[in-house]
Amino acid sequence: MLKAAGIFLIFMAGTGIGFSKSMEFTRREQELRMFLQIALYLKGAVRCGNASLPEAFLETACKVEGVYRKFLMEVSECLKMANGRTCGSIFRDCAEKNLEGTALSAEEKEIVFSFGCRLGYLDREMQLRQIEMFEMELSEALEHLKKELPEKKKLCRSMGILGGILLGVLLW
Repeated sequence: MLKAAGIFLIFMAGTGIGFSKSMEFTRREQELRMFLQIALYLKGAVRCGNASLPEAFLETACKVEGVYRKFLMEVSECLKMANGRTCGSIFRDCAEKNLEGTALSAEEKEIVFSFGCRLGYLDREMQLRQIEMFEMELSEALEHLKKELPEKKKLCRSMGILGGILLGVLLW
């Protein structure tokens, strides 16, 4: 009886791991959508509000929640102080500090981290073009993820269940 209960728990653990990994892909999609939303808010603040970058980041922070709000507020504060640092280094440091627990892949993180390097120089039109380019990169990453999302989620769930069954059979 105890052996059967242990095997059942192993099966459930494998299933849980598979479903957990599947949910991580869903989180990646949601986080990419949030960064796309942030880019839209930034573009609106720069274009229509004629805001400087620190003001645009602060306005955008008021429209989002959670770690994104904290991240954008910190970027705004650091940009106001600057202390001789470039916009890119400020943005990357704040992103690495506040967004370390995200489910984004390494390529997606690099897209987000490099965004700050493109901002903070030249005129408003150049900043708007850079934001639009960031939107395009995020949209491409999101479309790529959407294409592979169903099959990867199904694969993770299936592998979790099958892994649990395999361990159960091996221990039987």
